[in-house]
Amino acid sequence: MLRVLLILFLCLPCLAREANELPVLCYHQIAPDEHGDMVLSPEFFRAHMNYLAAHGYRPITLEEARQFLWGKKPLVGKPVLITFDDGYDGVYKYALPELKKHKFPAVVFLVVGRIGEKKPTPHLTLNMLKAMKKSGLFEFGSHTFNLHTLIPERLAEKGIFPNQVVADLKKSRTELKRLLDVDCTAFAWPYGHYSEHSLQLAAKAGFTMQFNTEYGVSRPYDGTLRIRRVRVSSSANDLVTLQQKLSELY
Repeated sequence: MLRVLLILFLCLPCLAREANELPVLCYHQIAPDEHGDMVLSPEFFRAHMNYLAAHGYRPITLEEARQFLWGKKPLVGKPVLITFDDGYDGVYKYALPELKKHKFPAVVFLVVGRIGEKKPTPHLTLNMLKAMKKSGLFEFGSHTFNLHTLIPERLAEKGIFPNQVVADLKKSRTELKRLLDVDCTAFAWPYGHYSEHSLQLAAKAGFTMQFNTEYGVSRPYDGTLRIRRVRVSSSANDLVTLQQKLSELY
């Protein structure tokens, strides 16, 4: 008994180790009919969540991430932020049950103007979103209102103008407030592309957390305008691949 207590005592510092980095997982659609780079099968998603639970990862909320990345509040152990881009219906059908099982929080970045669209890929309906909100597990961010395009490149080519970008992003926030009564301050750049100019436009629209798809982790004092993510969106990302990516990052 004394030996067991001694082992537990020696392990306490390891369990309470202060985190130095935050990986953010980036998913898209979860569906059994796998196709393309943006669809993960329900089986692989279940394996991912089981792995996180079994290996001590602690999914966190947007506010926890915000406080950590500004160096205001440390996190211990192995924090991770789970995110979904686009707002496809598989997040409700297949991801939500797995998240409920483990009580894992997550964030879905919605193309707000496409809520309820059925083609070409079914998007989340308003009723689905309300049920997700009611679960207490999901937070909602913007992935634009209807400007899901390569924003920095189109700005540079003058295919769109700064006032259009700000108007679209503001509308996404306004609509999320109207539909779900949420104050949305988190934004994920379409295709992960951003520029210094576009960062300023999103900040002008009220977004204080901005996510891209640059591979890697974010650390305390990095701030919240260039939050990196780890794509795990396709069924090329089996459990072994997830393990490899997380082991590279931690």
